Order: sequence, then C-alpha cells, then structure tokens
Amino acid sequence: MTDPQEALEGVVRLSAAGTDSDVCSLYSYDSQSDTLSLAATWGLPARSIGRVMMRRGEGLVGLVIESGGPVKVEDAISHPRFKFFPEIGEEKYHSFLGVPVGLGNSPLGVLVLQSRRRRRYAGDEVSLLSAIAAHVRGVMTNAHLIDRLQRQEEERERYRREMVSAVQRLEAYEAAEQSRDSGERRIEMTHLSGQGVSPGIGIGQAHLIEPPIDPSAVEIRDGDGPEVEHARFEQALTASIAEIEGSRGHMRELVPEVGGAMFEALGMIIEDRSFAARVREGIDAGRAAETAVRLVIEEYVARFESMWDDYLRERAVDVRDAGSRILRHLLGVDLDMSDVEENTVLIAQELTLSDLATVDHSKLRGIVTASGGATSHAAILAKSLGIPTVVGVEKVVSACGDRDEVVVDGSTGTVYVRPGDNVMAEYRRLGVEYQEFHRGLEELRDLPAETVDGHRLGLLANVGLVGELALVERNGAEGIGLYRTEFPFISYRDFPSEDEQLSLYTSVLDRMGDKPVTIRTLDLGGDKYPAYASRPNESNPFLGWRSIRVSLELENILTEQLRAILRAAPGHTVRILFPMITNVEELRRVREIYSECLADLAAEGITPEGDIELGAMIEVPAAVLRASQIVREVDFVSIGTNDLIQYTLAVDRDNRRVASMYEPLHPAVLQSIRMVVDAAHDAGRRVGMCGEMAGDPMATVVLVGLGIDELSMGPLYLPVVKKVIRAIDSNDAARIAAEVLECDTIEDVKASIFAHLRELGLIELVEAFR
Repeated sequence: MTDPQEALEGVVRLSAAGTDSDVCSLYSYDSQSDTLSLAATWGLPARSIGRVMMRRGEGLVGLVIESGGPVKVEDAISHPRFKFFPEIGEEKYHSFLGVPVGLGNSPLGVLVLQSRRRRRYAGDEVSLLSAIAAHVRGVMTNAHLIDRLQRQEEERERYRREMVSAVQRLEAYEAAEQSRDSGERRIEMTHLSGQGVSPGIGIGQAHLIEPPIDPSAVEIRDGDGPEVEHARFEQALTASIAEIEGSRGHMRELVPEVGGAMFEALGMIIEDRSFAARVREGIDAGRAAETAVRLVIEEYVARFESMWDDYLRERAVDVRDAGSRILRHLLGVDLDMSDVEENTVLIAQELTLSDLATVDHSKLRGIVTASGGATSHAAILAKSLGIPTVVGVEKVVSACGDRDEVVVDGSTGTVYVRPGDNVMAEYRRLGVEYQEFHRGLEELRDLPAETVDGHRLGLLANVGLVGELALVERNGAEGIGLYRTEFPFISYRDFPSEDEQLSLYTSVLDRMGDKPVTIRTLDLGGDKYPAYASRPNESNPFLGWRSIRVSLELENILTEQLRAILRAAPGHTVRILFPMITNVEELRRVREIYSECLADLAAEGITPEGDIELGAMIEVPAAVLRASQIVREVDFVSIGTNDLIQYTLAVDRDNRRVASMYEPLHPAVLQSIRMVVDAAHDAGRRVGMCGEMAGDPMATVVLVGLGIDELSMGPLYLPVVKKVIRAIDSNDAARIAAEVLECDTIEDVKASIFAHLRELGLIELVEAFR
C-alpha cells in the first residue's frame, strides 16, 4: 500500500515538471479550525511542510478556498491578498495559479503552481491542474482519515494524563491551603532580589494577582440541560467579548504598538465560530458549559502544541488565555483589578498586558513578578509609565501575603516584604531624596544643553513606545534621537502592514510636532526576533543574519517600512537611521531602495516636505575603520555604543562571567569614538550617540570634549546629563578628553575623570545618579 504522503509528494513533483513551473505545492484544509497548512511541495523548502499555516481568509491560497474556483495572478507579490512567509522565500516567485481540491462546499485543500518569471497561466494549464486536483482528492481523503484516527488516539491518551495531573494539582493546592490556614507563613521581614527594569522606589501594600483559571482543573460533569447550559455559555461568551473590546481600546491608548494586536488575537479565538460551535456540540451532548469549554480548549491547545512551527505552537498560550476568560465568567470568578486601592504594589507569578488592562495605574507604587524579563510587554509598559518594577524575584508569591507592606527598589532590583522599621525609615528617606533630586533638575527642562562658554549640543531621547513620549516631554528632550521600530514587529502576530506602521509613526511624529524624530529601520536579530518568523539556526546570532542584513535580503519589508515613514513625514522633521552598517555597499543599496520608494510615492501624489536626512549607525569595528568612506554616503552618523562596545571588546554583557569586562570607558572604545567624530567632522557631517553611554553622566564631560554633536538617551537621564553639560566649559572638556585618550588602562581613565569631576564640583551629582 502506498503511503499517502509519498503519493502527494510524487504528485507535486510531476505537476511542477509537467507545467514547466518552479514550484508546485499542496495545501491541506482543516474545516474544524478553518486553516490551511502546507502538506507537500516541490520547489519550496521541505522544512516548511506542516509549519506554514494560514486561515481561510488569508493569502492567495485562502482566496482559492473562498472563491471555490481557480485563481490566476501574474504578479503575486503585488496582489493585496499576498501573504508573506519569510522562511520559505516565496518573494522570488511571481506567477501564481491555484485550484481547489474537493467538491463544492467540502474543500480538502488547494493545489498551487508558482513560477519565477511573470507568466499568465493558459486555460489548458488550468484544466490540467484541475484534473490533477481531482485525482489528488482521493489520496487526500485517505490521508485525512488516517490523520483523524491518529489524533483521536493521541487525544484519549492526553485526556488520561490530564486527569492524573489534575488530581495531583488539586492535592497540592489543598495542602498549601492547609499550611496557609495554620499560620505557617513567615511573618518576619523577607529580603528578595531580582532584576530592576524600571528605576525608582515604591512603597505600598501588596495586591496578589491570582493565576488564571487552569482549564485542566475544571470538573468534568454533565450539565443541567442543554437549554440552561447554552444560556450560561452565551452569557459568558458575550461578557468575554465585551471585556476584550474594553481592554483592547484601553491598551491601544497606552501601548498602541502591542495592545491592540494582542487583544485582537484573543478576540479572534473567542469569536471564532468553529470554536463556539464545538462548545455547543459538547453542550448538546449533555456536558456542562464549563466542561464543554474545557474539552474544546484542550483540543485546540493539543492541535497547536503538536505543530512544528514555533509561532503556531506559541498560539496555544492565546487559546488558554481566551478559554480562561470564558471559564472565569462561567464560574463567577472575579479578577477585575479596576478597584485596586491607593499605594498598591502588584505581586504576580507573571504579569501580562491583560492583567494591566483594567488597573488604575495612578494607584500603583510598584510591580514585582516572579518570572519575566526586561523585554516582557508588561515590563516595558511599566517602564514607560514610570512605575518602579523588579522582575525575576522567584519566591515573591510564596513570601508575600495580600496587603503586606512591600518596598520595591527598581534601581537596584531589591524587594523587601514586611520591612522592619529601620529599613522602612531608610527607604522613606531615600524616596524623599530621590524626589527632591529630580525636582531640583526640573528647572532645567526648558533650558538648552549648553556649556558655560556657549557651546551647544543636541539632547534627545531614545524611545520604543508611544507611551514613553510623556517622559520625553516631561524631561525636556529636544527631539527623538532614536525611535526603535522593532517592538511592533516583535509583538504583532504577523509583520505589521504598511498602514499599521503608518499609524504608529504618525502618532509619534504628531506628538513631537516640529521637533526632529530619528526613526531607525528594523533592527531584528540577536535577541530580538518575532515569534511568527522562523528564527535562523545560527550558532552565534549576534554575528549572523540580523539588522540591515535582514532588511536587504527581505527588501519588501524594508520597502514597506520606508514607504510608511515617507507617508507619515509631511509636515514633520524626519531622519531615517540605518542600523549595523558595515560597508559602503549596504548604504548604496538602501539609498537605491529609498529612491525607488520616493519615486513610487511621488507617482501616487505623496511628497515629503523638505529633505529627509539619511544616517548610518556606527556600531561595529568595521564601520569605525571605514568611517571616512561611510560618512560621505549619508547626512549624519549615530554611534550605537551598546553593540560597538560589545563587538570591540568581544564581551557579551549578558554573560555574567564576562559582564564586568563590558566597559564603555575602555581606551579602545574611546579611541573608536574619536575616530568616528574626526571622520564625520572632516566631511562636514553631524555625529551623534544613541547608546547607553550617552546617558552616563560620568562619560558626559569626555563625550563633549571629543566633539559629539548630539546625545540621545533614555528620557530619565536627560536632566542629569544636561546639568553636567551646563556646568562645564567646552575647552576644559576638550583638555580632559585629550588627557583621557593618553591613558593606558581603564583604571587610569576613570581616575582621571573622577579627579576632574571633583574639581568641577560635579562628583556628588554624578554619583547620585549612578
């Protein structure tokens, strides 16, 4: 007996050869989930089989299912329904022909031909492919039957394991409750440590966020009759949809880059007709509404977790979240946090944007989580709101009780639960000093970053979220020196469209008015990669396929981003910054793409006002050594010290064993900065700095002396850096920089800087902020 998969692979191979096509692919359609998945292919990477998936309403393949007939497209990439999958390289194939496999309202899949050259598939080719599809129908029917039987067997085994696990969890929960009731929780002060991700000191009472309902813990039971259970389910479904809509609107205001997209994914699951239909079938079979919901959740989760694609496997989290919402309404569990009291510190195992959606943020004094990292959505939102936050505090949930007094030190990553009188008194004193320190800097908000002898620098801010603009305004930035655009790419469920990017860029530019905004193009790779795109298998991703290399290989992504920036630019001062440039060839190619975008938009009647400056980030040693050539290709350069230090010193700052060697004031780093500044000024170009070193007040005097024209940093660091600049003479700064460049060791560099800061009366200011 021939294996169905072998038969399908033979069909696509022969079909490609018989029609002189570069690609022939077969997509299988699952009516329950309303999704299409790549089942066999000749021409696309074999690893894509089972991993490339889309809903019926997506892509040209989905259009074939929707139309129920052949779809011919001469240039697929330009078609509005084209869906891009970066891992399979479809962008090089232009012509598309797809025919349905199956009859009428019972489609089994889609058979597709693709060709590199633009061609119009003729009528006889459509007839031939339709005839092949008719033959494939029988093979696919057999394959679907085998797959269904296999899934049923796997589901039975999974249900058995879940039942055993549920019993074990219930026993553990009861034991924990008995321990809590017997007063065994310690009442003395507990000192915990984690990672500070949002600076400041917060003192308040703990509010423990209970974990979401675990669907596997829901009782399997019969219902009180279909009519009663249907009514309960419909009511819970309606309440969940309303909750999602409210959260979506609120989070779009706070974090438009991610809030709307995240809740849209949850809404799609909750409102999915096939999901609801499966629950209703369970109720009709006599199940209680919550039991039916649990079983459907488990069915969907198992389906996603069994998929090869990492992104699709991660969608199981969304299914659990969506299902937990419905179960919460069914079981009457209230997790609404809109009524948190004043001076609250949120304590959670893990904090999601869903948790923060309904909180009155003005009442929060701190956030502590047991898991999560500095780049989690919740951590980034907390930082943009200025709430002291510490993550990775492993034992905080078990060590803390509701309404316990908690001190959160977001600057050092320290947390005290039930602090003693001495600790509380000290932190209250520090809190007062922290506030007074910042109030003392507020008077500088509207003053220029100008030395005592009249030399002026540009002082700008780094941002990644629209929500951070409030801090930018509060701290007196003269503009945006670095707008990181990758966050929506990482957070969305798919590559954000040109219009979605346009909306985000417009909101930033409108908020900044006539102040300059430097938009960095997509900087993916390394530790920043979207879940929906297959991550390359690289032994060292920081030296691999990242940043401008991704944009130049996937030119349509760069083109869409440039078009969105140019469409948002009229009436604003916009600069475009290209990251991780290593040679002149890269810059010349991005300028060609930029010119093509300008021409295309001009044909559409869109022309930015004035000249938009193009810049290059200098963040690798190759760019430093070729700075004299690179600066001639651009209008300005910006030194990205985070990567420049890492690559120059061969130190991974996230590696604890060598992190101490990551040193911004290393003589080699300072020499590299001087080389870039000299090359830029010799060519009459402006040179800025946008890495973390720009916000280090200890380095400010040296950077001014080296001739940096602009400094861009996190908004919180603007006032203290401005204070240092306004307290020094540029000639003194040049003398100090020249002296430091003669130092042989890091210790000599620091000793020299400290001595001069002490002479200038700035040492206390610098040390207070460090």
